[in-house]
Amino acid sequence: MGVAMKFFQSFYLTHFSKPVSHRVIYRHIQSDHPRKVLEIGIQRAERTLNMIQMLLKYCGEKSDVHYCCIDPFEARTTADGPGLSLRKTHRLIQQFGIQTRLVPQSPANAVRQLHLNRQIEKVDLVVIAAPDTKWLPGCVTSLRELIHETAGIFLGIPMSNDGGFVFEKIDLSDLEYIAANDGQLPGRHKHAA
Repeated sequence: MGVAMKFFQSFYLTHFSKPVSHRVIYRHIQSDHPRKVLEIGIQRAERTLNMIQMLLKYCGEKSDVHYCCIDPFEARTTADGPGLSLRKTHRLIQQFGIQTRLVPQSPANAVRQLHLNRQIEKVDLVVIAAPDTKWLPGCVTSLRELIHETAGIFLGIPMSNDGGFVFEKIDLSDLEYIAANDGQLPGRHKHAA
């Protein structure tokens, strides 16, 4: 892909892409150049594919980009919303040639497993798009250990009408608040939860 095409693609993603709430993630990639990504909840992978394109544009070589996704895949329930199979997801992401790890488990179990087995460390970008945050109290310590202290953390707040998410940048103290309050979001998020 030519330089001009890459420029217009990233400009489009950061300014005109839909849904609008994903733009904050793309802008973070553009400004902070994260190299290690943990995505919890992939849905139909549009956001994922766009994030990977942005990562490759701003983070250098394919070998520098590490992508890890936690999703129920085939075990997805109606509460989890729409999604893709593990095989289809792997095929879509593998085309980019980046280091990929797909973890077909519930968020709590997968985060603890990743931490205990040291399968990913010092994550620069975390995107949480799970239908609820009730799983966080049981694994926030493990999640904190996986995340670099300066990581961008984006919490997807479920939209009640369409199954989509509105993403808001949070920090580690917000994760700890959620964990200490049985999965309840901080006050500024309550309108959307």
